[in-house]
Amino acid sequence: MEFHPLEVLIAPAVAFVLAVALIPLLSRPASVIGLIDTPCVRKRHDKPVPLIGGLAIFLAFGASLMLVPYLPPAYGSLIFGMSLLLILGLVDDIRELSAWFRLAVQVLVATVMVVWGGVEIRALGNLVGFGEFGLGPFAVPFTVLCTVFMINAINMADGLDGLAGGMVFIILSMLALLGWLAGKDPGLISVAALLAMATLGFLIYNARSPFRRRASVFMGDAGSMMLGFAIAWLAISMAGNGTSRVQPVFLAWILLIPAMDTFAISVRRLSRGRSPLAADRTHMHHIIIRCGYPVRTAVRVLHLAVLATALFAILAWTLGWPQAILFWMAAALFIGHTAFLLTAHLSLRWVRRWRRSA
Repeated sequence: MEFHPLEVLIAPAVAFVLAVALIPLLSRPASVIGLIDTPCVRKRHDKPVPLIGGLAIFLAFGASLMLVPYLPPAYGSLIFGMSLLLILGLVDDIRELSAWFRLAVQVLVATVMVVWGGVEIRALGNLVGFGEFGLGPFAVPFTVLCTVFMINAINMADGLDGLAGGMVFIILSMLALLGWLAGKDPGLISVAALLAMATLGFLIYNARSPFRRRASVFMGDAGSMMLGFAIAWLAISMAGNGTSRVQPVFLAWILLIPAMDTFAISVRRLSRGRSPLAADRTHMHHIIIRCGYPVRTAVRVLHLAVLATALFAILAWTLGWPQAILFWMAAALFIGHTAFLLTAHLSLRWVRRWRRSA
């Protein structure tokens, strides 16, 4: 199936323009209903900031999606999940909800994706070099777990101006590129491209630049959870239930940086007797800042890391690298980063001494 001109040029441009136009329009009503992020101990911005980025992205994406002549299979489960998480996030942004209630809704959305949409991971590929690793009866719970994990990975990454939005833009762009190279369903590629361009429109207001010293809008929990779910849905759909030319390990590398950080943070919190859902300031971006680097540097470093791992995944897929090599490389990075985070106080002390002596 070939791409229609509407998909290649017009629809993504519409998604971008609508996102750029909607954010100023939504900012004033957000202040009236209390949809704003107020500075506090954990949130160190200068003044209250509207939390309407997620809503603007969703509206821009939904409108531009109507220009796509054909949609991917089971896209209804995508729209349902994004809508429910958007509503959940908006309510949470106005009146903070229990972390366990948010988790329950995330599990519900992921379960509907599998049961209704048929979007699930049935096999993990030849991960250890001894043949295909099928999941059998564990396919449904494993898919739900991975989806909920990805929702929270993007949510946890939303800690600095432009950080989560930039990560999402890069990941969606790389998923679209890999899907195009692999000859995937044009509808899947269109969804990734439209969401990427709507997110780019949001970044105009959220990322720091020579023209914008601070973010004037945040995506909020509504945006981060919704986009995390969309990324999971796209990646699992592109894996094609274990029958795709794009095996899960290559897609996992595109998601590696936010996934690795979330895993390490969860292990660290559990090792200290805390809930993995508890908030703190031990994320990768927090550590970079505590080493003495500015916000802009931390954001650029992590964006480059996401881009590098995604391009590596696409290159490895193109060259036909064995899946086992990528699996063990990823496992080594997960273990290494987790060990680092568990001893981060020692690393921070060394880096500060080194910077003082430099």
